[in-house]
Amino acid sequence: MRIVLAIVIFLCLLAASPPLRGQETGDFIKLGQEKFNDTCAACHRTNGEGLPDKFPALKGNPFVLGDPAPVVGTVLNGRQGRLGLMPAWKDTFNDREVAAIVSYVRQAWGNQAPPVAPAWVARIRGK
Repeated sequence: MRIVLAIVIFLCLLAASPPLRGQETGDFIKLGQEKFNDTCAACHRTNGEGLPDKFPALKGNPFVLGDPAPVVGTVLNGRQGRLGLMPAWKDTFNDREVAAIVSYVRQAWGNQAPPVAPAWVARIRGK
């Protein structure tokens, strides 16, 4: 039941967010790469492979490639996991920056998942 509800919410949010197009997508992904390299790469590495037993790999990670809502939630609110603590970035990045970072991670290093729109991040943030 929770999976069905998550899928319905995801589809509704996706339908409500306009897709990015052409040059806008390229600039958006570049912004995500810049922010990722400045703040995330120290742990997850610029190659997305993380550090074994310390920081999870993002390259080919099913969590990253699946439903984007938990990924956005993790970036916004942080996460305590078996490998440690990821800090919350909700007070550091605006919705466009979070969406760009998540979109970059979902498309970098051979990952092939759709980008996330800033309006969608705003809904998850609760604005």
